[in-house]
Amino acid sequence: MEQNLGNLSVRTYTAGGGLPVSGAFVRILGAEESNREVVHSLVTDKDGNTPSVALPAPNRQNSLTPDGVGKTYALYNIEAKKDGFYTKKIFGVTVFSGVNSLQLINMIPISTDNTDYPRGSINTLIPENENLK
Repeated sequence: MEQNLGNLSVRTYTAGGGLPVSGAFVRILGAEESNREVVHSLVTDKDGNTPSVALPAPNRQNSLTPDGVGKTYALYNIEAKKDGFYTKKIFGVTVFSGVNSLQLINMIPISTDNTDYPRGSINTLIPENENLK
């Protein structure tokens, strides 16, 4: 049986995209019952990029017709950490079979006078698009 895979890489940055965050520890975790065993641990390079990883995704054929049968994407969660920055978590990242995806993560430096992120939750939930199956 052919396994369906999509590729995902992560880019960490700060200063509104002006500076890469190198040496960030990135974990990609399966977010659904069907992919809970998937765990990848990566470190960003000098440009803030992780290598691309192949991740299980539903059959690409599911998305080729308007009334496709079955789900067309898999969901993953990403966590990025580095000393001097708040830990960032992104929930509900979609991965499609045969597609190379890039998840951008804006890392926020920790201020020297405050250990809590000052503006509420720093984590991101990507809501499922109702047009996707």
